[in-house]
Amino acid sequence: MVVCGKLCTVLIQYSLLIMLMTRNSSVGEKTTPYEHSNLNHQDVLLVRTWSEDLSRRLVDFSKMVTSFTDISDEYARSSNGKELLGDSLVRTIAKDIEHMLKEKLDAVEALAKEAERIYQNYTYDPDLDIDYLNSKNLLSSKDVGYITEHSNENVAEMAQQALSLELIPDKNFNNEPVNHDNSTVHVPTNVYDRFPKIVNGAYWTQKLNDQFKANEKKDKSLRWQYFCSTDGFFRVFPGMKWPRDNVNGIDIYDCRVRAWYLHAATCPKNVLILLDSSGSMKGSRMVIARSTVKAILNTLDDDDYFNIIKFSDKIEYVDDCFTDTMMPATTQNKRRLQEAVDQNVTASNTADFKRAFDKAYHLLNNLERSKRGKLCNMAILLITDGVPEHYDAVFKYWTHEFRNITTRVFTFLIGREIDDDREVRWMACANKGYYSHISTLADVQENVQNYIKVMSRQMVIDRYRNKIWTPIYLDHMSYLDKMDLNKGLQFMTSVAIPVFDKKNETFFEGNLLGVMGTDIPIKLIKERIPVHKLGANGYAFMINHNGYVLMDHDYRPYKKITKTDELVLHPYYENVDFTDVALPVNRNQFKLFVKRLLSEKTNFQSEEVQFMSHYQDMKRMVKRNFNIYSCKVQGTDFSIGIALPATSLSELMSAKPVPSILDECLNETDIELAPWFYCDDLDPALTGRDRINRLKTLYEESKTKGDSSSKKCNIDLLGNLVHDIDRLNRFRRLWGRNMNSQGIELLFIGTSSGLTKYVSTNDSVPDFVLNNTNTLDALYYRRAVEGVERVDGQPAYNFTYSIPLDEAFNPNTTLVTASAPIVKRNTDKPRRPTISAVVGFQMKYEKFQSLLNTATSKTTKCVGHSCACDGESVSCYLVDNHGYVMSKSVDPDGSVGKFFGDTENAVMKALVRDGVFKGYNFTDYQALCDIQASEKERNGAVRLLNPIKAILNALIWTITETFMFISEFSVKSAWRSLTSVHAAQNEQEDCDKVIAEYDYEELAPQERLSYNQVKLLCSSKKAVKKIVGHRPCHRSFTLYRANFNFNKPSAHGSVKGCKKDYSGCREAGCTGVIIDKYLINISFCIT
Repeated sequence: MVVCGKLCTVLIQYSLLIMLMTRNSSVGEKTTPYEHSNLNHQDVLLVRTWSEDLSRRLVDFSKMVTSFTDISDEYARSSNGKELLGDSLVRTIAKDIEHMLKEKLDAVEALAKEAERIYQNYTYDPDLDIDYLNSKNLLSSKDVGYITEHSNENVAEMAQQALSLELIPDKNFNNEPVNHDNSTVHVPTNVYDRFPKIVNGAYWTQKLNDQFKANEKKDKSLRWQYFCSTDGFFRVFPGMKWPRDNVNGIDIYDCRVRAWYLHAATCPKNVLILLDSSGSMKGSRMVIARSTVKAILNTLDDDDYFNIIKFSDKIEYVDDCFTDTMMPATTQNKRRLQEAVDQNVTASNTADFKRAFDKAYHLLNNLERSKRGKLCNMAILLITDGVPEHYDAVFKYWTHEFRNITTRVFTFLIGREIDDDREVRWMACANKGYYSHISTLADVQENVQNYIKVMSRQMVIDRYRNKIWTPIYLDHMSYLDKMDLNKGLQFMTSVAIPVFDKKNETFFEGNLLGVMGTDIPIKLIKERIPVHKLGANGYAFMINHNGYVLMDHDYRPYKKITKTDELVLHPYYENVDFTDVALPVNRNQFKLFVKRLLSEKTNFQSEEVQFMSHYQDMKRMVKRNFNIYSCKVQGTDFSIGIALPATSLSELMSAKPVPSILDECLNETDIELAPWFYCDDLDPALTGRDRINRLKTLYEESKTKGDSSSKKCNIDLLGNLVHDIDRLNRFRRLWGRNMNSQGIELLFIGTSSGLTKYVSTNDSVPDFVLNNTNTLDALYYRRAVEGVERVDGQPAYNFTYSIPLDEAFNPNTTLVTASAPIVKRNTDKPRRPTISAVVGFQMKYEKFQSLLNTATSKTTKCVGHSCACDGESVSCYLVDNHGYVMSKSVDPDGSVGKFFGDTENAVMKALVRDGVFKGYNFTDYQALCDIQASEKERNGAVRLLNPIKAILNALIWTITETFMFISEFSVKSAWRSLTSVHAAQNEQEDCDKVIAEYDYEELAPQERLSYNQVKLLCSSKKAVKKIVGHRPCHRSFTLYRANFNFNKPSAHGSVKGCKKDYSGCREAGCTGVIIDKYLINISFCIT
């Protein structure tokens, strides 16, 4: 039954709203709207009385149990704030990261020089036959022991004679088993591992082990060090057993298509692919050609530009959106054009090579004249099954046009039955390119690599050491394990440089030996960020020279699937633009800021920007002003920045630790420390007493080693930590008294120094404490600080109350969390308060509800309805400032923890309309949308794999169309509706509604058959709603926040319905008025 009635909304302490709803009409009853002059003012006064009483009870209770006033006074007396200089802080951070990254670059350069020295003195031996540590065939000592014990004698003997390596788990490699005395070699599946070039390469590069170990000894934070040869073998240190793909067991790794290799092996390049689509390319040749295009695209990186032209008798771009232009080779652009080649290229007619080359040269010439793109290398790659002539005149003309700019031409001849390759070979040789013959799919990868070797020649001859830093990417080991966060080094960047053949006799050949590199986990960079300096809601970010994110608080490279807990990697996670992560109110202003930041002329800049941020799984939002400070990390492609809200622009003055009380303070029970680097070697994974004891040990070691090691511990941070513990000890006796009788389960305080002090009714450490040891990043801490930010002139408030959202509600076990900031106001800069700590508690829902019941039990005589929140005539809701239900007077199970709009949708609409709540629109540019089975069915490749299903669908279509033609049955309109469903990606029509329009018994036999076919499609449509994948998309959504500046004497309007249906119910309506008095916001809606 749809019920409408009076609504009265009152603000409580600027963080909660109380709502009274009276139910005085139902469907079918006659309703009379109240005009403003006829409102029952007694109801308003009643709810105001409740509000004032509940506000007083909540605040008094919260302050009493937490000792809020005493703690605030203590911090006000014993601590002082000072201004935090953002420009100085960001420069310090940049310098620290610069030093760390330079150590990695120095290690790689030392390896490259050593490799060139070794090879310069090495003589190639075509008959060399040695065994080497092949990581794919490697047996660990554990493997040998198992085989010996469980196999027959012959197998056991073979195992004992095989090359084996002692592998020990190492925490620096996420506990992967490694060997720090040897390196191992990986060879791609498509390369024969006993080929003379591979054996020789494995032999001379094993002499790099000494340099590998010397680098590791010098820099303990080094991770994988490696060399990738142009021949394909990959030497890595420390030694490891190569991981297998857990899905199909096939090893597809080839170091020559990794981002770090491609960046370092050549300078930035402009590549134009000419794809022959004439009739002779039909069948297997087109399949090989498409695979060749894909392999070429895999050799392009973010600094390259490219396009693809298909040609027969017509010259066309494979994607009309990118006509007459060159695109940056981002993952998204490469994938888009690969799909265009698969879908839009068919073989027909004859090939016009002259027009195709003219088109290609014309585009590159315009690019050169306009100086757009990267012009270090320019190349045309021709994919064909043969050419009728060499087109010498075309090349001479365009060579003259380009003057000193060399455009290389590479030719890939496709197919087995090739009688004459002279012309296509001449094209490549005459234009400083390379000719390759690709007979089968197996030949594609190796032949495509030939053009990379040629493109690198001039760089090698000039001895230009191309030092590169990659965008963010996922460790191969982590990728194989489906984003298992316990495998591999996760997300990282790499530094890599080319390795040259410096033999005198091969100087003019310009031979590239390979690329040397090492990985830097993003985690290592994050550890250099002093999070305690950034404060709650402050954050650091890092971008590369293209504006792609390496690190940001809202960078989401994967999506967690709720039902399966599976992590799905975003296809374009390597190319997430900074402007797509941040959500500025003024997007154009922010884009100009980023443009200046990326400019080579800019080293440092600062700006104040207002952002809208979402948090708690996009359930809450806040609009906040940030002061952004950013600068370049010298010697790299990166820029580092920090974003500081007003509450982070002031910090506590540092306090030196007192050695005499350090041990005493750290021996305190019921404390936890944040996973911060109080000392350099303090493992952030340690918790509890293990972490505290390790900290004590490191601090004692730093003292005994003298001044040279004083920087091993952060003296300022340790000082504030010790003083926080000492301050709070005196409140230990006040906490914990009568907790059970008061319904309190946990009392806690989190400080800006990373201390969590708590008292619990449980013997063990509560999960809430363990999950929130990082105090400044804890949800309770960040939400509490919102209360003092006063963005857009919103009033300040102390206590913030919250309840688990969208979780199963149980009045006996659900806990309400309350928190409030300990603030020291700065008289000279009142808008920049110092946040010392956040104090809070967790209480049983029953206790929280009892406070509401007590406050609403005080009633006067009401007109037309009961004054009690009994659920029959009056329902009372307590809603937080983001619109989530904290409490409901009766039957709370389906409401508490839910968005109020899902419970009382039309009422929420009225609150938004009248300004009590405001909606903020967001667009998530990093979203992943579900791909349903119906979308997959539209793919032609799926139909090829399932021809029977395609035939059945065609048969159904034929039958239905035939009978639609002979019948006047209007199911044709239904069919159109259904076919539109097949074209839709995000929503489906309800087939039941379409079918319900027709009575099967009244249809003619021909019509019934058509009806049954449509019904069959409807039922199949329901059956294929299974999620089969995910695709990148932009998802828009709206979040709500209470407007505490609401100040209107009155507002009139109407709202239909009071429950569920957001569009409102049609049967009843209500008229509303908003009253503001005594700084209490009231929404009063009467039907």
